[in-house]
Amino acid sequence: MVLKLQQPFYLLFKRVFFILLLISSFNIHAEDNAETNNQVNLIDAKFLGLKLSGANINSVRAHLWDIGGFSQARTTVRQRNVDKFFTWSSIRDSYHVTFNYNHNGEVVSLIRLYRPYSTLQTNKHTPISTEDVALELINELGQPTLIERKGWGGTPSYPSYIWQDEAIRITVDREGSEMFGNVFVKYELKNNPRYKS
Repeated sequence: MVLKLQQPFYLLFKRVFFILLLISSFNIHAEDNAETNNQVNLIDAKFLGLKLSGANINSVRAHLWDIGGFSQARTTVRQRNVDKFFTWSSIRDSYHVTFNYNHNGEVVSLIRLYRPYSTLQTNKHTPISTEDVALELINELGQPTLIERKGWGGTPSYPSYIWQDEAIRITVDREGSEMFGNVFVKYELKNNPRYKS
C-alpha cells in the first residue's frame, strides 16, 4: 500500500523535473542567440580610436599627429601608398605601425608589429604571445572566427587568431609563421583593393 502511494509522487516528480529541464534549455539557447546577436560588427573596428573603414591617408596622419608619440619614417613622408610610424611614447609595446593605401589614398591594410617584451605589462617575465594580443581584441571584437595552430620545421606550434567577415579580416600571428617570430596584428579591408581598374 505504501509503495502504491509513493509511485504516483515519483512519476509526478519525474515529469516536473523533465519540464524544468526543458525550460532551462530554452533559456540557455535564448542567451546563446542573444550573445551572437550582440557580436560586434567588424566594419566598425577601430585602431587607436580611428575607424578604419572610410579612413584615408590624410585622416590617418592627422589622427596620429593629434594623439602624439609617433615619428613618421622619413622615407614615407612623401609617399602616397604607404606610411610607417615608429612609436616612441604612444603604444610603446610596438616597434612600428604601417598603413598601406590604394591609389585613392584609402586604407587597404594596417600592420602593428609588437616588441618581444611588452613595456605595458608589468610583472610578466615571459615574451608577449598571440594569446595576450588576442585577449585584448576579444574584449573589443568578440570571439574570433577561426583559430589556427601554426609552426613548421620542428619549431613549437602556437595559435593564430582570425576575425573575418565580408568587409574586413583581422589576423593575430607571428612573423614567418614560427614560434620565435614577433607578434603582429594585421587589419585588411577587403572593400578597398590595393589596385583598382
